Amino acid sequence: MNLQPSTIKSLGLVTTGVIIQTPVFNNVTWIAAAATAIFTVNGRIRILSLDLEAVTAFSNTATLLAWQFDQSAPAVAAFNITGAALTCALIAQGRRVSFQGTALATAQVISVNPGCSLQTPATMDIGCLNSVGTLDIIGAVAATSGTSIITLCYVPMTEGAHVTNIIT
Repeated sequence: MNLQPSTIKSLGLVTTGVIIQTPVFNNVTWIAAAATAIFTVNGRIRILSLDLEAVTAFSNTATLLAWQFDQSAPAVAAFNITGAALTCALIAQGRRVSFQGTALATAQVISVNPGCSLQTPATMDIGCLNSVGTLDIIGAVAATSGTSIITLCYVPMTEGAHVTNIIT
């Protein structure tokens, strides 16, 4: 079967939602001990998957990755939407740190094999009608090497809801 590119894109939206991906970034710059904004979230979205993938290997630093949502309008105090993954020390190229979405503070899972990660069927909604906030990564211990890419698959849940990259 030979599908047209527009058909392939439409099928993808039905199954994986809207996909937004950061460019490859330097971990030292973007994975800090404090929260660092990665995406701007406008309106309410449903997160289907959220993965950080190692493009080059991480050093032996015990970086613990977690995600938080920080809504600025209307103002809501930032809160963690995940627990920290186990140490990300020595993560090899192609391994992923994946959002589980089953409950607030559920730890992320680090894939065992490069290029293969299980995705949970659990989802999470963040934001609300006409809200603006950021999806932030927290390193707990700042990264000292490596490069990564982050992929977010989501479904807009309110009129005009969308996500934009902060990393350019």
